[in-house]
Amino acid sequence: MSAEQTDGFDLTLNDKRTKEIKMKNISVVLWALIILLIAACGGTDPTATPETATEVSATAAPTEVAAETGSMVDQFEHTPDPNLIDKTWQWQRRAQDGNDLFSIMESENYSLTFSEDGSFTAQIDCNRASGRYATHDNGGIFMELGPTTLAACGEGSRSDDMVGIFGGAVQDYRFEEDGSMLVFSWAAGGPVDYYRDAQAGNAQSPPDSSGTGWMVDEYEHTPDPNLINITWAWDSRDPNGNDIPAISVADAQNYTLLFNEDGSFKAKIDCNQASGRYATHDNGSIFMELGPSTLAACGEGSLANEMMGIFGGAVQDYRIEDGGQTLIFNWAAGGPIDTYRNIATVDLPQPAAGVATGTVTAPDGIFLRTGPGSNYPYVGAAPFGDSGELIGVSRDGQWWLADAPNLSVGQVWVAADFVDAQNTDNVPVVAAPSLEPALTGIPWQWVSTTDPAQGTVATSDPGRYLILFNEDGRANIQADCNTVQATYTTDGSNITITPGASTMAACPPDSLESQFLSQLSSSAIYFIEGGNLYLDLPADSGTMRFAPQGAAAPNPDAPAGKADGSTLYLISFGPADAQQPVLAGTQITASFGDQNVSGNAGCNNYSGTLAPVNDYFTVGPIITTRKTCNEPASVMEQEQAYLAALEGTGGYQWEQQLVNGTTLVTSGQIFYTLPDDTAGVMNFVSSP
Repeated sequence: MSAEQTDGFDLTLNDKRTKEIKMKNISVVLWALIILLIAACGGTDPTATPETATEVSATAAPTEVAAETGSMVDQFEHTPDPNLIDKTWQWQRRAQDGNDLFSIMESENYSLTFSEDGSFTAQIDCNRASGRYATHDNGGIFMELGPTTLAACGEGSRSDDMVGIFGGAVQDYRFEEDGSMLVFSWAAGGPVDYYRDAQAGNAQSPPDSSGTGWMVDEYEHTPDPNLINITWAWDSRDPNGNDIPAISVADAQNYTLLFNEDGSFKAKIDCNQASGRYATHDNGSIFMELGPSTLAACGEGSLANEMMGIFGGAVQDYRIEDGGQTLIFNWAAGGPIDTYRNIATVDLPQPAAGVATGTVTAPDGIFLRTGPGSNYPYVGAAPFGDSGELIGVSRDGQWWLADAPNLSVGQVWVAADFVDAQNTDNVPVVAAPSLEPALTGIPWQWVSTTDPAQGTVATSDPGRYLILFNEDGRANIQADCNTVQATYTTDGSNITITPGASTMAACPPDSLESQFLSQLSSSAIYFIEGGNLYLDLPADSGTMRFAPQGAAAPNPDAPAGKADGSTLYLISFGPADAQQPVLAGTQITASFGDQNVSGNAGCNNYSGTLAPVNDYFTVGPIITTRKTCNEPASVMEQEQAYLAALEGTGGYQWEQQLVNGTTLVTSGQIFYTLPDDTAGVMNFVSSP
C-alpha cells in the first residue's frame, strides 16, 4: 500500500599498573550501572518518556584483568575464521527451544562486521560500536564491546536485546544455509541468534519440508468461517495472561490480518505489507508462516518487530469471542496472548441525487473515524466503490465528514485522498471534535480533589505531584520531594494503583505527599473528560482531578473561566461525538471577562453573569435583545440552542499562545450538559 493509504486497510593491568586499571574498570562498571539505573527507572523525573536503557549494560570493563591491555579477550587465542570475517552480518531473529521469540524487521540497523585482526564493528539500532573478539577452531567465540555511542533509540528498539550477546561468556557459533546464515548459541542454554550475510539478501526461504518449501503443508487445513474474510486489527498483547497489556496498539489499523479460505493470508505490519500461508484445525489451533514481505524501516515507535513474532515457529491456539468481534491468539509454551478486533464493514446509505457525495477510491477500502486524523479511533471501514453523503469538511480540507446514520456516532470522517468527492461547493467547514488523551504515556499533574465535606481543594503547585502510567502496568509517581515506583491495573473504567518503593526523603512542611499517595491508593474508577483525568475515590469520598503536565492549571486567585477579554468565535457545537458547524451566513461570538460573558448569538446580542465554581464556571442568567431573524432558516433555533448550551456550562479548556509578548487565548472549548444529560462541547477560535 502506498504512503497515502495509511488509512486504507490493506489486508495487504608489575602492581601499580594493576591497581590503576582495576580502579578504572571499577569506575566504568559503576558508571555503567548508574546509567542503566537511570535509564531503567527514569531517574527522579517520572515524567520522562521511558527510553531504552543505554547500550552499556554488557560493555562495562571486566572485573578481572587478564593482560596488559585489561581486556578479557586476551585470555583467548584468536584463530581467524575466513567464513566469518569481512562480511556484514545482519540480525534476523532470536529463537529459544525451537520457537522464534521475535524477528527483526529493520535488520540493516542491527549488524556485525568482523575483521581478521580480532576487532569488530557493530550497528546497534541508532548506535555505532566497536570491540574485540576471539574465535577458536572448536566453534567458540568471545566478543567484548568497546566504545559505543549512547543515543536513546526509542520505543520498539531491540538494542538492549542485541547488546546481551557481548561479553560474559564464550558462545558457540556455526554457519547454515551454505554459509549465508551465522548462528550464535548463547551459553548456558540461552537463546539462539540468527545473522544473515547482507550480500546474500534479506529474504529468508521457508524451510523445505514437503517439496513446496512451506512448513504449513505439514498441517491439514480446515477453514474456519468465523475467521476468514474478516479484517482483524491488533489491539493489545498480554505477556502473562494476567490482563495487564504490555502493548496497547494505538494505531491498530496499521497492524492487520486477513485470512482467506484457501489457506493464504495478508498482513499489514505497520509500514510493510506481507503475505503468507496458514492452517487452522478444528481443535482450535493455527500455524501461520510468513512469506514475501516488503522490508521498509517503519521508524521509531513501530511495533512491527513485535507483531512479526506471531508468525511461524510453533502451532498456537486461537479462539473467537464477543460474538465474532474478538480474535485471541494464545502463543505456544506459555507465551503472550494477542488480541485482535474485527473491523466491521459499514454500509453507508446511498446519497440522494444532487447532494454532496463521496465515493471510496482506495482499492483496499478506507477507515471510518471519529475525527479528521489518523490519531482518532476508527469505528469501521467502507469498501472500495462505496458512496456516502458528505456533510462537512475539515478546516485543512484533508478530511470529509460523512453521514452515517447506521452507526451510533451518526457521522464519520474519511481521508480526502481516498475519496472521489462531487457537488461539494456548499459543504460547511466543521471543527475537529475533542480528542481525549490516553491514560498511558502522559505525565498527569494533580490539580485538585473535590469531596462532599470540604468541597474542592486546589493543589498550590501541581508540578510537585505527578503520575505517569506506563503501558506495562507500572507507574512512576512524583510525590513532592519523593519518587515512588508503583503498579496499576485497569478493568474497564475500574483502576487499582499500588505504590511501592519510595526514596523516603523528608519533604517541606507544606507538602501534600501523604494525602496524594493515600488518595492514589484509594482510587477505584477513572475517566478522561475534557482533556482531564479524574480518579474517583470509593464511597463518594471524593474525586481527584489531573491535567496533562504543562497544561495551564487554574489560578485559585483568579475567577475561573476568565479568558483575555477578546472576542472568540464559535465554529461548532453540539453533542461531544456529533458536533455541528455554525450555520452558513451566521456568526456567534463570545467575550469572557472576570464576571460576565457577552456577544452575539447569531441574531441577538446577549450578556450573562459568569460565576466561578471550584475550578470551572457557570453562566447565567442570560439576557438578550428581542430581534427576530428569518435568514438563514433555523438561525433562531441555533441561537436558542447556543444560549442553552452556555447556561449548561460545566467545564472549559483554553488554548493560549504568546503574541507580541502577551499571552492570548487563541482557541478553546466549553463543555456543557445537554437536556438528555449527555455531554456537549462548544468550539471557539480567536478569528472567524
